Amino acid sequence: MLGFGILKGMSVTLRRFVDTYVGDLGKFPWRYRSRPVYKRMGITERGAFTIQYPEERVAMFPRYRGPLMLLTDPEKGITRCIGCGLCERTCPTESIKVTRAEEKVDDQRVPETYEYDMNTCMFCGFCVQICPQDALGHSPELEMGTYSKGDALILNLDQMLELGRKHAPGGVWPLEKEAEPS
Repeated sequence: MLGFGILKGMSVTLRRFVDTYVGDLGKFPWRYRSRPVYKRMGITERGAFTIQYPEERVAMFPRYRGPLMLLTDPEKGITRCIGCGLCERTCPTESIKVTRAEEKVDDQRVPETYEYDMNTCMFCGFCVQICPQDALGHSPELEMGTYSKGDALILNLDQMLELGRKHAPGGVWPLEKEAEPS
């Protein structure tokens, strides 16, 4: 009986392996088009959804939780963050360190230093939810790997603001754009 179970398992594996390639052959001309097409696979569909990674890249979805970014106020041009430290107190892994500046800028408090450690962050989103000024957001940045240990994955205030300018140029978080009626 033991041999029959092994043969049954191997047949299931072989069937799925063959189905993957047969399904891909049916989609051959459209598989390598210049503009990627994303659609949800149905229950009855078979085959692999393969991306040739270095050449093709998947656009990250709006709710993807990447590294934190600080958003800027579009009218004033300064960060929305007031340095209150709620994100620091809420973080379960203590990945965020904030100190508030003594003087105000344009009648608004600003952080003097902001340090975010991606090595210990678990990307839970508590800091984004608790922020009273909506100054924090998750960026769609995917490639965060480095060849060095240590400070390469620790972002300071300027690096986080740069991420915010890159992924939310108008100071509007991508999820807010998604929620606006067109």
